[in-house]
Amino acid sequence: MSSPLTPAAPRPTTGARAGFRRFVGVSLGGGRGKTTAVARLELDGVGAPKITLAEARARWGQRGGGEVEEGDDAEAPFRDEVLLRWVDRWVDEHTVTAIDAPLTLPPCVRCQLQCPGIEACTVPVVAWMRRHGGYLVIRTGRSDPGKPAITPYTQRATELLLERATLAPRESLGQGMGPLAARAAYLRRALSPRLRLNENLLEVHPRATLIRLFGPRQERRTRHGSDPQTWERRTAVLEALGRLVEGLEFDRVWPDLVVRNVHVFHAVVSAFTAYFWAREGWTGPDDLLEPDAVECGGSASGPAEAPAHDHVAQPERLARAVDELGDLWLEDGWIWAPPRR
Repeated sequence: MSSPLTPAAPRPTTGARAGFRRFVGVSLGGGRGKTTAVARLELDGVGAPKITLAEARARWGQRGGGEVEEGDDAEAPFRDEVLLRWVDRWVDEHTVTAIDAPLTLPPCVRCQLQCPGIEACTVPVVAWMRRHGGYLVIRTGRSDPGKPAITPYTQRATELLLERATLAPRESLGQGMGPLAARAAYLRRALSPRLRLNENLLEVHPRATLIRLFGPRQERRTRHGSDPQTWERRTAVLEALGRLVEGLEFDRVWPDLVVRNVHVFHAVVSAFTAYFWAREGWTGPDDLLEPDAVECGGSASGPAEAPAHDHVAQPERLARAVDELGDLWLEDGWIWAPPRR
């Protein structure tokens, strides 16, 4: 089918990340592995590079998810030991891995100091959250007026900034996220030092990637609707991603398997996020700003599809929050998403 999606073209760059040739995406679920999926993109060629989706599956050895190697006859969900074995098979010095789960904990959980309370806390990132949280947090619907703007024991700076940028982040220790964050913390330790945060290991959020590339309405349509409708929309997204990379090939991966399982679909989007991060040289919080705002504090024209609510008002305040955050995000954590285009 022809796709109506027309994402903005990515910004081609070169540099230290040019050596990455394999891009792994992990959609992380609970410890039983039933909702965990993996994807692997391979970049081949030099003059005319070719991107191949070599693997996309929800179980080790799953048929239709890529080549099944000798000894992979038995299917198995991606529990910890299975997922670690799979990563060990594919991760090398030319691989970047993107995981859609919190890879750092909120500042209050990491803190080892005697706690004076949030209002008196002098930890730099908590002080930053206190200064800027009031206007970064978006209140919608019937909101409790007494609800605190920030809770540094469930939130990080990245979630506040992505919320203001209307990229639908999940709080790292918000409702239902505790077990997932705990599993991600364990896996990060188990994979260290081979995988190093923000060097060859990325925290991503597939919804944020899709919102940036295609707009919030199109992203919602990949999750809501009848099964045939959502499958058709995910197929259109895959086609659009293929156009962004000038052609996506499938190597023994069934496209229907990708679009009919949201976890596999999000693993593929995570792998593409890693690819664009390496290709375009994303920088971190500055990526949230309008292109002109990085240089002069102003705002440029918005994306092709505007957000459903105009929460991106006062871009100079967002720019000031990003500027004052400085390098604190390197320790606090960052959810990588495509820059404004």
